[in-house]
Amino acid sequence: MKIVLKFGGTSISTAKNIRKVSSYVHSLSKQNQVVVVCSAIDGVTDDLIQISKFIQRGNKEHANRLTAKIIARHRQLAKETITKSQNKKKLLDALNSDLTELEELLHGVILLGEVTARSLDYIISFGERLSIKIIAHALLDLGSKSIPLTGKEAGIVTDSNFGESRPLMDTTRLRILRNVDSLLSKKIIPVIGGFAGADQYGNITTFGRGGSDYSATIIASCIKADEIWLMTDVDGLMTADPKTVKNAKVLKEVSYAEAIEMALFGTIKKSSNEN
Repeated sequence: MKIVLKFGGTSISTAKNIRKVSSYVHSLSKQNQVVVVCSAIDGVTDDLIQISKFIQRGNKEHANRLTAKIIARHRQLAKETITKSQNKKKLLDALNSDLTELEELLHGVILLGEVTARSLDYIISFGERLSIKIIAHALLDLGSKSIPLTGKEAGIVTDSNFGESRPLMDTTRLRILRNVDSLLSKKIIPVIGGFAGADQYGNITTFGRGGSDYSATIIASCIKADEIWLMTDVDGLMTADPKTVKNAKVLKEVSYAEAIEMALFGTIKKSSNEN
């Protein structure tokens, strides 16, 4: 089968979780064509948004401190996740390139003293840019062929409504078919960053919260996937948010009407740290 798997931020929040996800994808890819779509690592998008708020308030020191935290976290995850020294070096080099670009971008925004909708999309897109590199290299570490792609690199083209963009499906379909299907035919696992694409001028755009699920469904539609799996780190629909209610239980059966009612009243919540 041709399957698109989407993993949220909590599913890849630790080296142990990343190895578990990578092992599952590696095993699944032996008999299936698999595309992976990832959110940013748990909490990173929120941190990037907070950095932009610090910049808007003129609080350079807090912005730099939080940036340093993001950098340290990703480097540590890379070191803990990848076992083969050659793969670890390649990953750290790739991460350092993105992290340097992020630092330069934030420095420029600090000098300007303002964060526009366009620059905010560019800033928060780095969460996925970093996570996909770690996942792809974890797959390489297991012996799978894999390549990380941003939404832009995969071929997602959107309008220029920064922060709440919408895909231009005719163009997107052609580009994703060209970029992603060609990799699948070579038995390469694309690891694609969710949440973001680019407008027709090449500017980075984002879909807003829940955008990684949206990215996964766009990609699945374009490549005519047999199935799309939105993976989670809980066992199913639960009576309450297990992070808030300790004795929350998995519901063995639930109707669509009940699921909709639960969502409306906030029982089913998407973590604010997942895109």
